[in-house]
Amino acid sequence: MNHHLKYSLPFLAALFIPLTNISAQPQLTSIVVFSTDSSGDNVAPDLWDTQPGNNSNQGYFDVWIQSGGIFLNGPLDSQAQPNISLSSGVNSFTLNADPGSDHSQFGISLFFNGAATPSISAFGSMLTAQGPHSFAADSAASTPGLAIGSSVPGAGTLSFISGGELITLTDFFWATPSVYNQDLVGQYSTGANGLPDYVGGMTLSVTPVPEPGMPLLAIGLLAGVIMICRRMRTSENCF
Repeated sequence: MNHHLKYSLPFLAALFIPLTNISAQPQLTSIVVFSTDSSGDNVAPDLWDTQPGNNSNQGYFDVWIQSGGIFLNGPLDSQAQPNISLSSGVNSFTLNADPGSDHSQFGISLFFNGAATPSISAFGSMLTAQGPHSFAADSAASTPGLAIGSSVPGAGTLSFISGGELITLTDFFWATPSVYNQDLVGQYSTGANGLPDYVGGMTLSVTPVPEPGMPLLAIGLLAGVIMICRRMRTSENCF
């Protein structure tokens, strides 16, 4: 390899490597679970969220998030808001909440990177036995926002792209207390309170997507290498 090219290639590689890692891990920063009608619109009576202080409003309870048997938010309402980094691959979580009314339909909205509007919204039938279940994207006009009494449209999608990562909700359910017979949380704190919990689950798949500029960048770097080679007035081969 030509002496000049030997030192040029590491320089070009050094320009390329940082740009392949500019995306930050997506952060799950808020969850709202709520009773819905058959169209996914929020209807009374049930609503759980992860917003500290919302328990000042009658009817707002906390939803608690577990992974591998460890709570990721809490144990008190003041620590209810999560900040969960999603890694590439499969991210599965269990949700626990104090029981409410066994409504026929429940929805979930997921908020990422501190946003005040959901990036993923879904709803499905209340699970009354372990086994097969289904859910769909929620595009209803009225789903709960993060502030008390607020309403925002559902995201209408089960996936979105954040920082070069495709995040997809691949599973969601919300089960009546008799299905799992757990008592791990209360209304505003983790820990048993004598009432069996609603237990839910969600799985998020995270896969990288190519940065829009990457193909052009690769072509530009290759062109740079070729240009260097052509300028080498020597009998040595470029490679």
